[in-house]
Amino acid sequence: MIIIESNTEQTKVKVLSVFSLGEIAVEYDMSTLPQPENIPGKTYEMFYDKETQKIFYEYTDIPKTPLELLQEETKALKLAIAESAEAQQQDKIENQLAIAEVAELIASKEVL
Repeated sequence: MIIIESNTEQTKVKVLSVFSLGEIAVEYDMSTLPQPENIPGKTYEMFYDKETQKIFYEYTDIPKTPLELLQEETKALKLAIAESAEAQQQDKIENQLAIAEVAELIASKEVL
């Protein structure tokens, strides 16, 4: 059995409590009570549809802690640094090739 909000005209109402014994606002066969999914980063709330007389769950994101936000920022910064270092290395190789071409061009003109 479940207890739901009673002061609302809405079809979907939040489940306030779940009981298996005693007298409560809505009778519900507890053997058919659905189990919530375990979704990482999400929390759930149980609801009851008065029209269909079914229980269901709605999932919402769990706010990230300051530590999690810092870890994500650190990861993003490390990735940006790695990409920057890779780009600098590529620029260095291209500059060395250009210098080698200029040196070869100068050397070939001196021979003539």
